[in-house]
Amino acid sequence: MAYRIGEVSKLLGLPVETIRYYEKEQIIAPKRQENSDYRTYETWDIFFLMECMRYRSFDISLKDISKMLHNDSLDFFVERIGFKQQVIDEKLRYYQMLERKISAYKDKLASLPYNVGCYWFVNTPEYRYFTYVRREDGDHYGEVEEKPLFPHWLKQIPFVEFTHHISFADIADPCIDRDAWGLCVESADAALLNLPLNAEVQIRPASLCLCTVMDLGDYGNLTLRQFDPLVAYIRDHGIVPEGDVIGKILTRVHADGKMHRYIEYTIPVRK
Repeated sequence: MAYRIGEVSKLLGLPVETIRYYEKEQIIAPKRQENSDYRTYETWDIFFLMECMRYRSFDISLKDISKMLHNDSLDFFVERIGFKQQVIDEKLRYYQMLERKISAYKDKLASLPYNVGCYWFVNTPEYRYFTYVRREDGDHYGEVEEKPLFPHWLKQIPFVEFTHHISFADIADPCIDRDAWGLCVESADAALLNLPLNAEVQIRPASLCLCTVMDLGDYGNLTLRQFDPLVAYIRDHGIVPEGDVIGKILTRVHADGKMHRYIEYTIPVRK
C-alpha cells in the first residue's frame, strides 16, 4: 500500500518537516512518482520511521540510526546503546548530586533567621580551595588575580562555592583588617566532577568546626571588627581554634530598605 506524506504525518504524529529530514538522513527512501516531485511511502517506510522514533527516544543520532537500520552489525548497535547508557548514568549521578546540594541549601535558607548570631558545632568534610582577591589594611579589594583554574571551577557551580577567607590571628588582632575571597569545593565532589587541581589549591582537612551565621550588611561595610563576638565566644568558652575562618555565602537579600549578606562561617577547633 502506498501513502502520501500527509497521511504518514497524520498516522505517526510526525511533522512533515521531520519526515523530510529523516529522508535527507537516509532513514527512509520513498519512491518518487514518475514525472513529478511527489513521493509515495510504503508500509516498510512506516516501519522504519517507527523504529527511528524508538531509537531517537534513546537520544541516538540520526546518523547512527541510519547505520543501524541499513548497514551495521549487532555489535555496532550494542556499542551505541551502551554509550547512551553511560551518558544517562553520568547525568543521573550529576542530578543526584545536585538534588542533595539543593536540599541542603534549602534547609540552610529555611533555618537562616534562627541561626544568625548563634553558635554550634558541626563536622565538616575535607575541602579544596584557592583565593583570588585580597584586601589589606582595611583598604579596597585589589584586582581579581588571574588564576588558570578560575573559569574551570566556575563551570561547576553550585558544587563550587564562593567563600570568605580570614586568618583567625587577624580577627583576634584589633589592629588588623584584611581578608580574601575564594572558591571552595568538597574534595569528594571535586573527584566526582574531575575538577582540575594545581599547586595553588589548598586543602582544609575534615574537622570539627565551630559554626555561626553572620549578616555582613551592604557592600563596603565589611570590617574584621564584625567578628569580635565570635572571638569573644571562643575565648569565653575555652575553645581552641586549629585553623582559619572560612565563610560560605548563603544569600544576599533586601529587607527594610537594606541589603543583608548572610554568610555561614566555620572555624576548625580542637576536640
